[in-house]
Amino acid sequence: MLLLLLLFLHSSLSLDHTAENREYQEKAREMFEHAYQGYMEHAYPEDELKPLSCSGHSTWGNFSLTLIDSLDSLVVFGMYDEFEESVNKILLNTNFSIDKNVSVFETNIRVVGGLLSAHLLMERGRMSLPEGWPCAGPLLDLAVDIASRLLPAFNTPTGLPYGTTNLLYGVPKGETTVTGTAGCGTFLMEFGMLSRLTGDPAFEHAARRALSVLYESRSKIDLVGNHIDISRGEWIFREAGIGGNVDSYYEYLLKGGFFFEDFQLISQFRVLYKAVVKNLQHDFWYIWGSMYNGNPSLPSVSTLDAFWPSLQILIGDIKSAGRTLSNFYSLISHFGFTPEMFSLLTGQVSAGNEIYPLRPEFVESLVYMYQATGDQMWRNMGKQVLDSIELSTKTPCGYATVSNVVTHQLEDKMESFFLSETTKYLYLLFSDEHWIFDKGVWGNISVTPDNGDYRVCAPNSFGYTFTTEAHPFPAGVLGCCYSRQRVEEDLLEQIYPDENEEAMKGGIFNFPNRLLNLMYGETKSDDPSKPHPPLCSSLLHFLVRTVGAVRVCPAWEDPKILSQIGVNHCPVRPWYAKYEMYGIEWSRLPGKKAFRVINKNNKK
Repeated sequence: MLLLLLLFLHSSLSLDHTAENREYQEKAREMFEHAYQGYMEHAYPEDELKPLSCSGHSTWGNFSLTLIDSLDSLVVFGMYDEFEESVNKILLNTNFSIDKNVSVFETNIRVVGGLLSAHLLMERGRMSLPEGWPCAGPLLDLAVDIASRLLPAFNTPTGLPYGTTNLLYGVPKGETTVTGTAGCGTFLMEFGMLSRLTGDPAFEHAARRALSVLYESRSKIDLVGNHIDISRGEWIFREAGIGGNVDSYYEYLLKGGFFFEDFQLISQFRVLYKAVVKNLQHDFWYIWGSMYNGNPSLPSVSTLDAFWPSLQILIGDIKSAGRTLSNFYSLISHFGFTPEMFSLLTGQVSAGNEIYPLRPEFVESLVYMYQATGDQMWRNMGKQVLDSIELSTKTPCGYATVSNVVTHQLEDKMESFFLSETTKYLYLLFSDEHWIFDKGVWGNISVTPDNGDYRVCAPNSFGYTFTTEAHPFPAGVLGCCYSRQRVEEDLLEQIYPDENEEAMKGGIFNFPNRLLNLMYGETKSDDPSKPHPPLCSSLLHFLVRTVGAVRVCPAWEDPKILSQIGVNHCPVRPWYAKYEMYGIEWSRLPGKKAFRVINKNNKK
């Protein structure tokens, strides 16, 4: 009887969590809908909503920034009618040929990223697909248009971009040559995707060149500063940290490396990561210090730092990520929000930095942590964030920036990232089943011959990677428009310069055999008299592990391919198997949790 009672109590507690999580998921949806409708009714076509006066204003370019930035959020929330209506509004009314100075960094992450993700999610969004999609389409054309207007900013002696450009005339005369590190190194996801879809190498080349220059400019202890002179490549502000003006540089090294399967970028991130942990970590806070000797220069932390655990989770450092998240939660428990800057020296909010502009970084890391552990504790933290925003910032037409986290005084501003990131991450935090967390093994597959190679296209397979503005990019489109081999040989510099490192030819991976063996192991033969080659081709890896997909495949009936598939028995592994070489294993959790991350070094 006691056993039955305990089982009942356990079941009830589980059901209570399930019901409450669903309740908060719905609250997140209602929060997004209230803010989105408020913007559309009171601010559109201006850039952003002023939620206290229920009016709109131009902030970053006067091209309906909030609508572009939140297009893919409509798909994530399942608001398909609104998605189609909003896409049509953008296509009808957007014109980038204007005499307007814009931030190169912000325009890229919010506008280029927003247009690209909306273009790539058209199928998910249940829209009619334009001819040639995903390699063509009006949203892609707009993304190319605005990105092309940003490219002149990269025309510098170092390849590092100016911070500002004019959409009509290029870089303004007299523009400062000092740009933030993040402002130089946060382009690879968007510009790389543009090159892969269009075949134009200029975008990815510009982004990669800037990343390379920043890395080569690191100090002898492998730290980077936060502002650099783009004409000379010299650091102007030499404080190293993980927060503002640096944060997304680290993010794009790691995510860009994973997304484009570039082990050089991942290795660069690991070098910098070790230096940050060694020199800047103090009780799992990360402070600012000299890039040359690591000595503390500003013992303060920023709300932007809360993104860092999401990267730690991707490389398997879950324990450290949890400690840092718990630190930030202590601030939320005290103030209700994370202040823009908090002094560890005084234990007070830094003067002049009391603002909380509805930032997403803490909730972003909670999403990664919950998906990695399945621990309800992280969702409970997110509930407090949602409740605080709802209680203290809601207005009749939106949600307002908190100008002072101590007094909870509000400011008449709602940043576009509240709809693009904060509400999206809150919704996903409480979602038990959502396509964004699919393993990415199943989906429509198209394989077409391409001058002796193959183009492998699976738009909704291989999972999604979030840009720094939380725009989900599907990895399955990378092989849709150009074969991987053509992209790397014809458009980009060789990633693997070592001639002794044999690379796989064809397909979508092009990894060195040594690394493929780490990820896939060797293939086995049922017939010892007919030994197999050490590895299946990358194309066959793809075909075999997606054998359950809908086969829209012009090359599928090729007898040669069919016979090869019959001979080579490749292990069936999901797209994220590549993470394993860095100590991470991703697999399906019981109870239909999406992912689990295990640090193999801690395995018994």
